[in-house]
Amino acid sequence: MVFHVRSLGRVSLCTFCLICIFSGTLSDARGDSSGTHTPESATKPGATQDSISTDHSHPRANPPKASDTTGVVTLDKIVVTGSRRQRLLETSQSLSIIKPSEWIGTNKTVADVVAEQTGVQTRRYGGTGSFQTVSIRGVQGNEVLVLLDGIPLNSAMGGAVDLGAISPDRIGEIEVYKGITPGEFGGNSLGGVINLKSKSSIKAQSLSAQTAFGAYGYQKYSIETNHSFSDKSRIFGSLNYAKSDNNWPYLDRNKTTLGPSATDDDEIRTVENHHYNFFEARIHPSFDMPGGRTIVTGVAYSISETGIPGSEGSTNRTAKHGQDLFVITSRLSLEKPSQSSNIVFTPEIGYITWADKTFWTSLDESMGTSHGSIASAPNSYGESKSDLHIVHGSCVADMFFADNLGAQVTIQGKHSQIATTTHVSGFPHGDWPGNSQELSLAGDVNGSLPVGRLSFGATIGGGIQAIRSATKGGKNEVFTMTVVPSDTMEYPWYVHGGIQCRFEKVLNVFINAARYSKIPGLREKYGTNGAVMPNPELTEETGTTLEAGARFLSSRFFAEAVLFRTETHNGVVMLSDGNMTKPVNLASSMTTGIEASLWVQPWDFIRADLRATLQDAENRTHQYKYYGKKLPNEPDLSALGKISFNPIKCVEFGYWLDYKSFFFRDFNNTDGWRVPENKNDPGMFFHNAQISWKPNSHFDFGISIRNFNGNSFRYEEMARSAESGYSWILYPANEWCFTAGYSF
Repeated sequence: MVFHVRSLGRVSLCTFCLICIFSGTLSDARGDSSGTHTPESATKPGATQDSISTDHSHPRANPPKASDTTGVVTLDKIVVTGSRRQRLLETSQSLSIIKPSEWIGTNKTVADVVAEQTGVQTRRYGGTGSFQTVSIRGVQGNEVLVLLDGIPLNSAMGGAVDLGAISPDRIGEIEVYKGITPGEFGGNSLGGVINLKSKSSIKAQSLSAQTAFGAYGYQKYSIETNHSFSDKSRIFGSLNYAKSDNNWPYLDRNKTTLGPSATDDDEIRTVENHHYNFFEARIHPSFDMPGGRTIVTGVAYSISETGIPGSEGSTNRTAKHGQDLFVITSRLSLEKPSQSSNIVFTPEIGYITWADKTFWTSLDESMGTSHGSIASAPNSYGESKSDLHIVHGSCVADMFFADNLGAQVTIQGKHSQIATTTHVSGFPHGDWPGNSQELSLAGDVNGSLPVGRLSFGATIGGGIQAIRSATKGGKNEVFTMTVVPSDTMEYPWYVHGGIQCRFEKVLNVFINAARYSKIPGLREKYGTNGAVMPNPELTEETGTTLEAGARFLSSRFFAEAVLFRTETHNGVVMLSDGNMTKPVNLASSMTTGIEASLWVQPWDFIRADLRATLQDAENRTHQYKYYGKKLPNEPDLSALGKISFNPIKCVEFGYWLDYKSFFFRDFNNTDGWRVPENKNDPGMFFHNAQISWKPNSHFDFGISIRNFNGNSFRYEEMARSAESGYSWILYPANEWCFTAGYSF
């Protein structure tokens, strides 16, 4: 990855680093990125210290005068190459930067890759292509902001973003902010930010094709091309197709998990009705415009369908779920500001339409209340569809007031609209149509003070949103329940601040604190037709986060440790009377812990990585005696160790071990929902391996296998999950995958 940074004049190194991290214009962090630009030396054996080269031909390249004795460093136009590790050192907050090398050659999903970072856990409701999300530091997926090329995917309806719907083949880089949310993303996110940046056009001509096949009927085919029409215009395009049968064996407990005879009826079964098909097409043109500006546009369309398997002891024969996703984005950046430019604007606009379709019949035994229970009505069927439309616009202004003082102000506007269509024999299901408008203003101010070889920095930021939520309402004939039209206006706000101390390019120590808030979604406020009752009286959820960390970087060694504490208050939970559910403000949680990351490269041909999270994720909800119990799906200890080496030219071997201590699937921490079930088992170990071979500059081959020594785990959380309505299916064993590619 090559970042072009404009001249800042006489600005201290710390100020440059702070502004570089938070500025989409300076580091191109907000827009599309190209995997072709990314030097793999940052992640593979043989990597060396990232370099910073200075271009003295820039018009603002003036050496400091002899009278300058303030210790201020003059920075000219800078080209930062392979800067991932340098960015990790310089940033004043918890940030993980993930490159394609962490998933190329495997069948990992976006959520799988993100969950390998410290402080992150995955929630997976099925096999390849199924609904999947993550939690960050104990904060659930519906509180995590997910952006694709700068456009937020979070729906005004509420709920978590389905990361399983996004192909990792389209991604050039992933940023995960686990503590403080930068103002350029709107700032107000309880659980942090996952910023997905697509591959885009580059000036080099290229054409490549890849194929993969693996266990349980997995297949994938893709082709990518870059073409330059001139020095000022170029285009990137890709086509991707993937499929899987998802038919792995698992232990079926037949709904008997407690008591001395609980294992008497256990049997090995195969997952049924879980096929998956996916197709995606993308085009990313870019144009260099007069005045040093570049306009980058992306257009992508994908369509997918997956069967919905039954819960343990049940069989679904026809249930299926499909998604259509269309995204168009356009961003105007200024790569080379003039000498007098003290403010740089980066506008962006995007449109997303996300169609979500579910079909089921009376032959499907586990499609419960959340999808209309019609199992007792022969020859009945249900079909529901929701169409979400999002229009988003933003403008980031990077301002430079003085040598050691800068600011960033972001204005964002967003319109969301949901339309629903439902056809059900008997029990209706669907969302009440609604719409939402958001306007936000966020800002960060960064300052620094160099003192010899040290540099002290401080950041303070905040923002406010104006959110209008409205629904036309409707009537449920079955329950004689009416949702009256409603129109509300709310103003959530957030504030954060932090301090930082850096010692040259070696050590960085930082402390941050923030307060966030979140407005309930339309589905939570106004209910779901046939499943969830409305509660327009819901109020905002609030959260606070505190973190303190340190990073150390040398040419062959990187270490990071972060202490964190995250609290949420007044969260929304679903209370059920056995027939209908109603959202209420009862949930609270507190998660404290430590995250540690380490990589060491003693020789060019070998590298070792270790990531670990030790945490206590405690439920603070007073309802149903949940207080003091562990949050579901949050192990106290999770760790990943990886070693990679290439003693033979063009061949690289890798092995990684993933460990999770035991955790519960339910809020009540019931023994029957303990994973693993055996109380004598301290946790789960997942062994994984990968081999890659690149015989020349055109061909590359690879084979990987995940969980090759374990059983296929499948554990249900509850009859109807609060997030999706699907059962939990995790960790199929022996997921092998063979890949081959050709480029020219």
